[in-house]
Amino acid sequence: MQRYNNKSKTSSWDSPVDAFAESILSPDRLQQSIIFYSALTALIIMLTTITSLFVVGQYKPNIGTLVDALTVAALIASAYLAAQRKFMLLQGLLLCVSIPVNLLAMLVLDHEGIFVGMLLLSITPIIWGLFTTMKLSFAYTAFIVGFINWYMGPADRLDVIVSGVDNTSLTAIGLSLVAIACCVAAVLPKQFGHNVYTTLKEVLQRENRYRGRSTSYAEMSSDWHIEVDSTGKIVHYFGKGDALGRRWRDVLVGWENDEAAFNGAIQRREPFSRIKGILRADGVNCSVEVSGRPLFSESGEFTGYLGVAHDISVREEFEQKLKQQATTDLLTGLENRHAFNSLIESYKRDDRPALMSVLYIDLDKFKELNDRHGHAGGDAALIALGGRLKHLADKDDTIRMFRIGGDEFCCVVGRAVNLGEISVLANRIRSLVSKPIAYDGRLIDVTASIGAAIGLQGQSIADVLEQADAAVYEAKSQGGDSCVVPDAKVRQRLERRLSIHRDLMPAIDEGTIELHYQPIVRVSDCRLVGVEALARWTHPKYGSINPSEFIEIAEASRHIIAFGQYVLRQACEDILGWMSKSGDSIRLSVNVSPNELLSDGFCESVGEILRETGFPPNLLELEITERGVLRNIETSCKVIEVIREMGVTIALDDFGTGNSSLSRLEHLPVDRVKIDRSFFVRAEESDRARQVLGILSGMSRVLDINVIAEGVETEEQFRFVNLAGFGEVQGYLFGRPAPISQLGLGITSSGRTGQLA
Repeated sequence: MQRYNNKSKTSSWDSPVDAFAESILSPDRLQQSIIFYSALTALIIMLTTITSLFVVGQYKPNIGTLVDALTVAALIASAYLAAQRKFMLLQGLLLCVSIPVNLLAMLVLDHEGIFVGMLLLSITPIIWGLFTTMKLSFAYTAFIVGFINWYMGPADRLDVIVSGVDNTSLTAIGLSLVAIACCVAAVLPKQFGHNVYTTLKEVLQRENRYRGRSTSYAEMSSDWHIEVDSTGKIVHYFGKGDALGRRWRDVLVGWENDEAAFNGAIQRREPFSRIKGILRADGVNCSVEVSGRPLFSESGEFTGYLGVAHDISVREEFEQKLKQQATTDLLTGLENRHAFNSLIESYKRDDRPALMSVLYIDLDKFKELNDRHGHAGGDAALIALGGRLKHLADKDDTIRMFRIGGDEFCCVVGRAVNLGEISVLANRIRSLVSKPIAYDGRLIDVTASIGAAIGLQGQSIADVLEQADAAVYEAKSQGGDSCVVPDAKVRQRLERRLSIHRDLMPAIDEGTIELHYQPIVRVSDCRLVGVEALARWTHPKYGSINPSEFIEIAEASRHIIAFGQYVLRQACEDILGWMSKSGDSIRLSVNVSPNELLSDGFCESVGEILRETGFPPNLLELEITERGVLRNIETSCKVIEVIREMGVTIALDDFGTGNSSLSRLEHLPVDRVKIDRSFFVRAEESDRARQVLGILSGMSRVLDINVIAEGVETEEQFRFVNLAGFGEVQGYLFGRPAPISQLGLGITSSGRTGQLA
């Protein structure tokens, strides 16, 4: 939102002092106006008098005519300069000199109308007092007083006889007093008026400075002070913009979120606080937070509200950025795990039916991509995929895309869809992901396993997420680069998987998962030297479940950690009890999944179980697979070394499957290798396979590694094992996995050793 717009406009709270100040003329302007009108009036009177005298034949040209002409010229010049507002002192001098000079000339030259002229001359100081300085006024008045007394005294030009009595001196004194009075009458009011004007001007200047500061404060302030009368009209407004005289509901809008609290407070004539809205005044449009209190008269009558609106635009923008950062994946620009969790929580909180679809998108072998192209290449691939997925989501308002993990994405469709629509969307996403990504002059190929779930009426959001999670793991189990959508058969498989997943932890906690033990015997005398612990689970709904099925489900979640600890603890207790009863010591082999081996605290948990059960570490052997070790060979080797330092031995299981390499045996810190049964099956038909068995046995002796033949089921296979020089053997020929109570039964050396001899 735009915070506010600056406009060069007078604020609505400006005082009328400006207009008043403009209406007051300065002393200079006032004096110029008086000079103009005085000169104009004197000029009219003089011209009218001369014209009248000329008409009656009493005005005759002489030297006085030249004085009159000069007087008229001086008056015209004075009026002109006053009108042009130029040379103010000259304006006054022309007016002040021209009239007295004319009167003096009349007194000196004409000797007619002497008394009237003398009387007029005595009042001319008023002109000097008005239009010149105080010193000039006093000097001129002194001159006039001296002239009057000289004219009526020593010059003996005027005698005043009243009733035979000579009143000349008295008249001279009287005219002198008139001149002095006229000077004082002009100078004192002028000086007083000047002082008043100066004082008023200073007051106005202070007011202007105050208003100037107030205007600056208003522009810099993030607050508005508003007073509203009882009718809702704004009668006082201080702040940016202009809203004086407007209705407050037209100025404060967008407060609907606080409507109940706001309207309730106003109706009850109560204070209100922190009401969020938008202030729209002339030049202002920003988010505000308003607080106010009611106003009452002395008689208790409601007169309006006084409020303060605080600008929260910057805060809201900052909060919005924080919210966006908190819910946005910085690398891809998609919504992140926090935003996904918030969406799921909103569904759970509102108890809404899960009429939505979820597609989990898990990138295949992304770690290998990082190893091959570097983390910069991996980031470039994620950025490109994020852009493609975001573009897809932008085309449909009901689709939201999330990055919920390092190489995991999620698509949520917030509307009801059918199987066909979800299949099209899943394949569309698969195509977007599999499109090659250009990076650093080469192409990066990425594939994804996608699992979808469609929410149906009556399902919870948790059910939908579980189904999607199960679907994506099924897609990965198919080798990746595939989509699993919930058709009828898939739903049945997923329901089985989810049921097993949900019931696995209770089975671990309740101890309903049983352990069976398969014998490991020495080839030379077929004597029992060890056992391998194998888990067996009879599900309450599905019956006996293949171990590979529920172990794979456990590995797909954190359940494998608890499962592994349960198996190890139970096996240690079972074999320790068996050894106490039989008096024999045998080696216990327990399988460890790659997720267990690389989990935090694995070594500590093994040590703790050994201490708690009292099982001898030298009789415990942990079986790992080469494929699991290769997921992170450096870390795996460090963990193995720590385990071996406890006295526990390590066996490499299923050697010969996948990408097994003889060269790795030199570097892997293992004590025993278990050769996969596929070698012995081929050995029955192939001389070359029998030669390979011999090579494996011989190399193990060179590397000082014991070798166990796994999966031996026939006497013929056992003969090959013996001829190849294997030390130990395991398989159905010597016993199937059975409960601990049946361990050791049916294992004898008679017959076989004789045949082999």
